Amino acid sequence: MSMHRVLKHLAVGAALASSLATAGGTSLAASPSIAWLKAHHPAMRQVLRYGSRGHWVMTLQADLRLSGYKQVGPVDGIFGPKTRAALEAFQRRHQFRPTGVTSPVVWQEVLAGFGLVPAVAHHPAARAAKRMPAGWHGGAILPARFPTGVKPVPEPSLAGPSAGLEGGFTPAAKVIDGRPVLRAYHMVSTAYGPSLADNYPYGAVDASGQPLENGMVAVDLRVIPLGSVVYIAGYHDNLLPSAGFLGKATDTGGAIKGDRLDIFINAPPAAISDFGVQNVTVYVLGQ
Repeated sequence: MSMHRVLKHLAVGAALASSLATAGGTSLAASPSIAWLKAHHPAMRQVLRYGSRGHWVMTLQADLRLSGYKQVGPVDGIFGPKTRAALEAFQRRHQFRPTGVTSPVVWQEVLAGFGLVPAVAHHPAARAAKRMPAGWHGGAILPARFPTGVKPVPEPSLAGPSAGLEGGFTPAAKVIDGRPVLRAYHMVSTAYGPSLADNYPYGAVDASGQPLENGMVAVDLRVIPLGSVVYIAGYHDNLLPSAGFLGKATDTGGAIKGDRLDIFINAPPAAISDFGVQNVTVYVLGQ
């Protein structure tokens, strides 16, 4: 990347910082939302990973180099092993999971180093994302898989979305996959995929800005806390384990209110639409 392009990138950010200080009485200290920052700074909308190419990769490489991560290598617009190593080093230094993939909050931390946006530590939602417990992503829970050990006792099924049976109930199953059952719900579920239509305008990332993976589900935080381990059964779909799966509540959605659930399936839109609207049983599990 030429210095002209670097300076242009920083100038865009400087304009953003100026607008933050003047538009609508909002200031950097007022911690604008991640959604607001993404709408005003295009870099925060770019999900880059190994194999990505183009001018946004050049921007990332230049930003990392200017931030002292010389291992990034040449600023050539090719996201190779050196760029991944530099990004992972940046993520570790700033207490993010070292995924080697950019997300809105990672971009925010990069840009905050130039004084262009508030630091992640100043944003409540981003602070929560950085405080996620070990195992928040990856590990034994993701991707979705069959539970091991004794299968839960079949529960009463929900006849239909209008049957009036949605909500919590006392489950017969007390332990699933070695985890205690804390609560159980009959819910109405839909599915979503990685397409822009399913995730506009945020991209294929969860509520903490991490890339969506099989086993992630979107919930109403008033019903199921973010980060909860869940066991979901009762659906019919050839892309999901037939007997149910362990997943994690990592996402939210504007239409996911009350006894509603949205299951992420890494598949094309046509396959997602086949899921439709179904009745499921959801168990919230302990550790």
